[in-house]
Amino acid sequence: MPEQINRRLFNNVSLASLLALLTGSKGTASFATSEGAKSSRRDVIKQTLPGDPPREITLVEVNYLPGTGSPAHQHANGVMAFVVSGSIASKVGDGPEQTYRAGDAWWEPVGAIHRVSRNASATEPATLLAIYIAPTGASAEQLMKPM
Repeated sequence: MPEQINRRLFNNVSLASLLALLTGSKGTASFATSEGAKSSRRDVIKQTLPGDPPREITLVEVNYLPGTGSPAHQHANGVMAFVVSGSIASKVGDGPEQTYRAGDAWWEPVGAIHRVSRNASATEPATLLAIYIAPTGASAEQLMKPM
């Protein structure tokens, strides 16, 4: 009997299929962490969406080396995050710090302060995808504003 598909499995398979179709890189940036190590952000794809007002969907890959993370920041337009590999510790607003593992996802509401975003492991790298829907032409600084 075939495996029954649930929403989470469908979403994971759909996102994995989308990622398998994406090739090339529009840009890579590194950022220093409090530990002095480098982690990186890579624009995977940016696509104009139909409709009015004009908007774009942007997919950004964030790679955290073991024990590294991003400084506190805010997203003017909100963002979804999907853990591709490893585990990510995250604290949004006044909510509790949570650990997300490969296949997990979360939403950061418009204007929320992302107080913790780091690799939860001191020995293994971690990768997440940040998915933004924002006004056309929004810069990286507009998508993620350091606090």
